[in-house]
Amino acid sequence: MKKILIVNGSKRKNGNSYALEKVACEKLNGKADVITFNIGEKDVKVCQACDGCKRQHTPNCVIKDDFTALIPEMDKCDAMLILAPVHWDQFPAQLKAVLDRTYSFMDFSQQDFSMASRKDKKLGGYFFAGFGPVDVYTNMVETNLKSFATAGFRQYMAHVAGNANVPGSIMEKADDLKAFDDMIAWLIA
Repeated sequence: MKKILIVNGSKRKNGNSYALEKVACEKLNGKADVITFNIGEKDVKVCQACDGCKRQHTPNCVIKDDFTALIPEMDKCDAMLILAPVHWDQFPAQLKAVLDRTYSFMDFSQQDFSMASRKDKKLGGYFFAGFGPVDVYTNMVETNLKSFATAGFRQYMAHVAGNANVPGSIMEKADDLKAFDDMIAWLIA
């Protein structure tokens, strides 16, 4: 059975990210082992660029916080699903901290700069935008998802649901829910 890591980048417990996290867990029940990591409930410090992780020779970070426990989960999963809102045309700050901390997977002595144990993993990024240009947000999400390649996520799929600022509103958007179903199916295929 595949192992799927769900990273929820929202602090809004009654928001769209949490609503689809619940749906994802239901859809994956019996089809995958699921681990969830809700950033809004965790202590994730920012990368200090200290290069302490470069002396470890294994994906690790010298900063001891909740992200430290996420590193082995990221390394051994088959796929990761990120659910998050768009904040000021970017990833939310907490999710950006997670992305920056994947620097702990970087190994400059490797041809592909990665010490991830697997480099064939899938990454789905499903984001919610209240207002603004969905195509611009989709480009931003895709650009940021590519940066997770250092942690072994070499295939990615992105979707941004527009006009989805109201908590729970995603559950009324048939096209966006279809895109979510397609992403889940792709992650476990």
